Amino acid sequence: MPRDPAPHTPAQRLSTVRLAFRPHEEVAADLTKPIGANLSVIERVGRTLFTASDEGARIERLATHDGAVFGEHASYALADFFKLPAGAEGEADVEGLCVDPGSGGWLWVVGSHSLARSKPKPDEDDATACLERLTEVRRDPNRCLLGRIPLVEVAEGLFEPVRADGERTAACLKMGRKRNALAKRLRRDDHIGRFIGVPAKENGFDVEGIAARDDRVFLGLRGPVLRGWACILELTVRQTKPHRLRLCGGGPDDEAYRKHFVDLDGLGVRELAIDGNDLLILAGPTMDLDGPVSVYRWAGALASEEGQVVPRDHLVRLLDVPFGAGCDHAEGIARLERPGAAPLLMVAYDSPAPDRRHDGGTAVDADLFELPTPRLFV
Repeated sequence: MPRDPAPHTPAQRLSTVRLAFRPHEEVAADLTKPIGANLSVIERVGRTLFTASDEGARIERLATHDGAVFGEHASYALADFFKLPAGAEGEADVEGLCVDPGSGGWLWVVGSHSLARSKPKPDEDDATACLERLTEVRRDPNRCLLGRIPLVEVAEGLFEPVRADGERTAACLKMGRKRNALAKRLRRDDHIGRFIGVPAKENGFDVEGIAARDDRVFLGLRGPVLRGWACILELTVRQTKPHRLRLCGGGPDDEAYRKHFVDLDGLGVRELAIDGNDLLILAGPTMDLDGPVSVYRWAGALASEEGQVVPRDHLVRLLDVPFGAGCDHAEGIARLERPGAAPLLMVAYDSPAPDRRHDGGTAVDADLFELPTPRLFV
């Protein structure tokens, strides 16, 4: 008989942290909303917190002195590090950030790689116009970014992304207005290929999460979810020129990728984080729904040497994340160490509820949860 997932019981947060940004109109002219209104990812290293919005093509850096408030906002245009096919103004839809401490420190960044269908506007248009909008599918070439940026420690615990640090340079996979290196490899894939041309939130190909160590890069897919199984792609990526990364062999038949299918109770991947040799997986709906949202542990994920099919009883469902009706959509997670105590998990939300917003919307609250002790199996 089919297995029913356990009921969703929202975890109790321990506390909140304040993320304080500059007003969006001071940051860039193309930003139309407060940056904290649509956060898509968070990543912490030292006293530095990197984050991004799914609007525009930028990454944001905050810093803390007490662990309770992150401020000192600095914003960085991705066009300062990479040659973007749609230019600095084209949306990158950043959905993943990961700090790899190796080789001096790198900040990996990935866009959604997804197509977007236009939304109908029944309050503004008639039925004919609404139907027409639903036929419009947009491809933003900047979304196909997968790259890494050198990090430099400019003060104790404070890291800055730079275009070059000696021989280390910002670099990305090849991408253009009509094609990109990753989609080119996946287009003929038996599992994923047919979903490359399907828009996001319709079970189409949609990257939401990255975890990287050395030349191994894991990409979590919000979609497609195949018969209830979510997919994590593992790439082998190496730098071949000063500003160019290349997909290299490492998968079956020396392919440039491996596929790991994981049973997340029918959910897709919304974010990834590394915990030792394990992967923490933030899982949520593939379609445009509020929830449920849960965090799972895939024990030993970084020790895998071939594609895996990971059944539900080989994953640990660590906690269920609260969600709202039309608000508080968990998008980013970051693991935080605590001396002498269990680690914490910071969770940031897209479309934060009104009680999370402060100072005219420029500041928002993220949640802290206690991260349960690792176990191999449930």
